[in-house]
Amino acid sequence: MATLMLVDDEPSILEVYKNVLEIRSHNVVCEARDGEEAVILYSALKDKPDVILMDHRMPKSDGITAMRNIHLINPLQCIIFVTADYEAAKKVMDLGAHSFILKPFRMDSLFNAIEVALSDMERKRNQIRESFLGLVTRLRTDDPGSIQRVSERLETEVINKFIPGKEGLTLTKETMANWLCKFFNLMGMEFSYRIQGNTVTLSNSKCVWMESLGPNPNFCFSARCVISRFAMRTGLAFTLDNTSSIMGGDCECRFVLLLAEKAG
Repeated sequence: MATLMLVDDEPSILEVYKNVLEIRSHNVVCEARDGEEAVILYSALKDKPDVILMDHRMPKSDGITAMRNIHLINPLQCIIFVTADYEAAKKVMDLGAHSFILKPFRMDSLFNAIEVALSDMERKRNQIRESFLGLVTRLRTDDPGSIQRVSERLETEVINKFIPGKEGLTLTKETMANWLCKFFNLMGMEFSYRIQGNTVTLSNSKCVWMESLGPNPNFCFSARCVISRFAMRTGLAFTLDNTSSIMGGDCECRFVLLLAEKAG
């Protein structure tokens, strides 16, 4: 069973979706009739849906724009596009959609798309976690070459799987901080952030690595690498300071990221 959000400007289509999805015991937790409403409602949901079924052409804000804005909130949100426009369907795959369904479609195509999405997203989360842990075991902090190699592989094999879409995105401070917390919390941490001017403070109250594997400075160093790689996507110069660490005996991990002002 999956939880779903439905986004379509046709009330009759929404009703059909709900009736059909009930057959497989799927639970519709939210409905929106345009892209703008979808983003507002999604941001207010405490428990995010497993899957969003997103129409393409809608008033106020189309499905592509809505998907971009939803991914700014949660880069791992699974979105299935429903459209009659094949060119648009191909485009959304490059922008971070999980898959698409071309109208008109059979109900078994819808059920299959949801089942595949649930399986793929769980596999993706596991791959991100496993790839990160695998790279940490290869890190030698006394070897500059190892640091460079692991940092580059964190980018290509872990972070790029986490960030939606294939376009080069320039992140705002808010999006960068939000995505960093989402990334680390995917690992089982409890990260939060605070922004004051150009200073971003990331705090973590739970270190699952410490709990399961004991003290290992490689994890703290790898966390710094990840934060630096995300910060680079803002296009700003930055400095990063790790002011406290659970592995070091403190009550929380704290990273302070100072971003430079944009020129001009």
